[in-house]
Amino acid sequence: IDFERQWLFFLDEYVRPLQEKVFTGYYHRPVEANMMFVVRYRPDEQPSLRPHHDASTFSVDIALNKRGVDYEGGGVRYTRYNCTAAADQVGYAMMFPGRLTHMHEGLPTTKGTRYILVSFVNP
Repeated sequence: IDFERQWLFFLDEYVRPLQEKVFTGYYHRPVEANMMFVVRYRPDEQPSLRPHHDASTFSVDIALNKRGVDYEGGGVRYTRYNCTAAADQVGYAMMFPGRLTHMHEGLPTTKGTRYILVSFVNP
């Protein structure tokens, strides 16, 4: 949909400053994102995603619809830490290291359809 230029601007202007505070000492400019895609979770199709590492330095997942209204369940579990999290509101994001330390899985969507925008940053 020819959204790359706008997405890279968003990453550079809004995500990178936050990333530099969260991941102290990591600096990369210009920001690169070789993969950006939408994932759809539905109970009758792909309700969840098996544990995996992302092919990125860090990843950004953005909620495209609202838990409790459009879907039930969902979220992510970081297997090493046995920690679960969810971006429940439209536009809420999660940012986490992609390789090595943060193996994670998509938790089952039990009702409705859940959409997230996923970006692998600085592959």
